[in-house]
Amino acid sequence: MKRFVVAAALLAMTSLSAPSAIGQSASAPAPAATLAIGQNQSGELTTNDNQRRSGKYEDVYEFEGRRGQRVDLRLRADDFDPYLVVTGPQGFNMANDDEEGGNGSLHSRLVLELPADGRYRVSVTSFRPGETGRYSLAAAPAAANAQITRVEPATPIAIGQTVDGRFASGEGARNERYRFSARRGERVRIEASSEAFDTILTLSRPDGTQDVNDDTTIDGRTSLNSRIDTVLSEDGDYTIAVSSYRPDGAGAYRLSLARSPGSPRQANVPGGQRVIALLVGVSDYERTSDLANTDDDATELYATLQRNGVLHPASIVLTNRQATRAAVTAAFRRIAAAAGPNDLFVFLFSGHGDQIDVPVSAAELDGRSETIELFDAPMTDAEFAPLFRSVRARMSFLALDSCYAGGFRNLVDRPNVIGMFSSEEDLTSLVASRYQAGGFLSYFMRLGLGGEADDDGDRIVTAGELSAYVRRRFRREGDVPATTREDERNFQNILVDRGGVHVDDVIVRLGGVQVAAAQTPPAPRPAVVQRQPEEAQVGPESEEQALQDDGQFAPDDAQADAGGKPEGEGDEPLGDEGPERR
Repeated sequence: MKRFVVAAALLAMTSLSAPSAIGQSASAPAPAATLAIGQNQSGELTTNDNQRRSGKYEDVYEFEGRRGQRVDLRLRADDFDPYLVVTGPQGFNMANDDEEGGNGSLHSRLVLELPADGRYRVSVTSFRPGETGRYSLAAAPAAANAQITRVEPATPIAIGQTVDGRFASGEGARNERYRFSARRGERVRIEASSEAFDTILTLSRPDGTQDVNDDTTIDGRTSLNSRIDTVLSEDGDYTIAVSSYRPDGAGAYRLSLARSPGSPRQANVPGGQRVIALLVGVSDYERTSDLANTDDDATELYATLQRNGVLHPASIVLTNRQATRAAVTAAFRRIAAAAGPNDLFVFLFSGHGDQIDVPVSAAELDGRSETIELFDAPMTDAEFAPLFRSVRARMSFLALDSCYAGGFRNLVDRPNVIGMFSSEEDLTSLVASRYQAGGFLSYFMRLGLGGEADDDGDRIVTAGELSAYVRRRFRREGDVPATTREDERNFQNILVDRGGVHVDDVIVRLGGVQVAAAQTPPAPRPAVVQRQPEEAQVGPESEEQALQDDGQFAPDDAQADAGGKPEGEGDEPLGDEGPERR
């Protein structure tokens, strides 16, 4: 909560290091620029550019090509290792990392003979994720004597096929390549086995990234055979390379490419209305300063989960004066009674947070206990803990978007609990006014759970995907200023604690239709919107009354969207009206 005054020091700090404007998300890419043959383009990869699913930034150009046309593309960069990818009609896909014969240069070059009339897409990106810097791209007609870039020879293999191969004795490369085409979201299992030598498998993706496996561990036993089980995150051609760990490896091997049933940790998690949520947001405080849009964080997450068909009917939203201590306590009891062993329990709080002085102990080494500030009273982490632990579900997900939120990290103390906290336990959190959202964590988490965190397109958002997505989006904000209770300056940092939750564990299995990111900015609206239906305008005066009057606000789509922004919008900066601490 932090004394609810924006300090002059923080204002000065913000003017010097304001968060940078965020770039387009992966689901709402910027339009491609036109590339004319005979033209040179200069550009720069920045953190505001489109980002591929692999984490690489890219600039995209397009040109109209004709069948048989020969085009020479050259990409040069000194700030990063450039990577050039060209796709087009009939599944055309060519990529180059380092120019052949470039004398050790990292520059990229493709000399193409186009297979069909149509529009071709040129992606300027980097070999490693996250690299940025200036580059130049030249497109010219290929010289008559230019050597055409050909796809490296590879034997076709289809998903569902098994092939037998052999490495001959004697000197020579121990490497054989196979090629297959696939669609984003397909999950495959690739296995290479041999009784004669130690196999190595390499899977190369259309964007140049690779998975490599030497030895496998199956049912607790290590084998010298190789296996890659993965979801294919892009449409295009994939290459499998089988090689030997030892240079002199020789003999027969077997390679199989099959559809994968997926991890048992994922296969056993059902879809449908399995997210049982208690979502609390307070903007309109009578006892302290108001906050902008923190109530919307709760209602819009509810609407997102509902539109995706995953929201459990027993879910509860409490906003503003509904969000009293008694109502929250009663809501926990109802959620605990309704949650089943196949459900995901999500608790979100967006609002003020504070610290109170307590005796120094093993639980509070700094002598301060953190609180979430409900409408009528604070609730400390010690008071909140038994409520949160009372819900038994497949997994529990705690998300706190408030000042000093990291002080609740001690609640990630049992299996199948994951926590996300908007700041460390001694630092403030800012309102995400540029997105008309109460907090950065709430906004990015909502987009991630809505489908944007599904990096590989398998309609599952895993713990690893959501964690990476939220962190990646927040990093692109730059340095977001924060202070301690004593007004010492620092920067906000989102904390993720997965505890015993594995990176591949399912957070949510999405419905059949992903909510698309809209292309237009949201309509303006007041900074604080009070959403309280007539029957729930006054919070319960006691826990007994709360149990009789459930205090539940489950907005329908029209209510959730009234005056707000459609799901996925907000990538265009809306302008900051100055920092507002939580």
